[in-house]
Order: sequence, then C-alpha cells, then structure tokens
Amino acid sequence: MAKKKQKIKIMLSSTVYGFEDQLSQITAQLNLLDYEVLNSYNGSIKVNPKLSNLENCLNAVEECDLFLGIIRPFYGTGNIGEKNITFEEIKKAIALKKPYWFLVHRDVVFARLLFEKLKLKSGDKIEVEKNRFFDPRTIDVYEYVIENHIPVRLRNGNWAQEFYRLDEMMIYVNSVSKKTLQN
Repeated sequence: MAKKKQKIKIMLSSTVYGFEDQLSQITAQLNLLDYEVLNSYNGSIKVNPKLSNLENCLNAVEECDLFLGIIRPFYGTGNIGEKNITFEEIKKAIALKKPYWFLVHRDVVFARLLFEKLKLKSGDKIEVEKNRFFDPRTIDVYEYVIENHIPVRLRNGNWAQEFYRLDEMMIYVNSVSKKTLQN
C-alpha cells in the first residue's frame, strides 16, 4: 500500500482582528497549493487545553516546516504581560531557523521612516501615544525581522516584503510558496 505523502506545514502568523478575510484567503490559497496551514484564526493549530494560548502558538511554530509572518500596523490582542503572541512566534521561528518569509504593511515601513525624522526643536524624540490607527510597537517587530541591530552588510534572511493590498500579499505568497514546492 502506498504511503500517503505528508503535506508541508506552513505556519501563518499575524494579528487577526480586522484582517480575518485576508487570513482566510491566504489560508485558502496555501491549501490549494497543497500546504497544511497552521493558523490560530482558522483553528488549525493543535490546542492543548492545559497550556496558554502563547504556549500553544509557540508549539505550532515548532511543529511547522515553514513560517510566514505578517507585520501589520496593529499589535493585536494576543498580549500576555509584555509578550505579544505574534512577535513571540516570529522570534521563535527565527531562533529555530525555520525557513521563513515576512510581509510588512507599508504603513509600518512608512511610520518607521517618518518617526526617525520627527524631532522636537529641542532635539527630543516625539512619542506616539496609544491610538487606534497605529501601534508603534509594530516598528519593533519590523526592525527585529529586518535585523536592524546588525550592520547591513552582515544581515542575512532579513527580507520583509512590503504590501498594501491583499493582491500584493497574494503575489508574494504564491511566489514563495510555489518556489518552495519546486525545491
């Protein structure tokens, strides 16, 4: 009897609320490409009821073969103390040296560049208060992914594909996932 081929498991990591339709479309596309998608929003990660949401999500990172992280201008609601579930997933995927790809919303890239240039006449940095339009902590996530702490010439694996619309995300998702299947 022929052994059933195991699907490649890809973890889709992202903030959820306000982007449910995008996550569903990306998940559907990856399923069409024959991946097994691990994503908390779609209920496709193993949940141990004795573990925290953070622990279950980090276990999914360990379980996946590939990792796709999406950085949006919102930090999300999955915050446990000082830890953000999406950011912790990203850090774990990188630490485990999983093959990974990142999408970053253009507002995060734009805000990072803008905030670097904004200063008071006194030279003090301007702090952004908590608001519903943009969470400056997303810049920390982006800088972690692009290895901002490492000199540019020494960086590796720091690509983050900028997007604004879903179709731009889908082009990248299709491109990297098809090429991964070919290798």
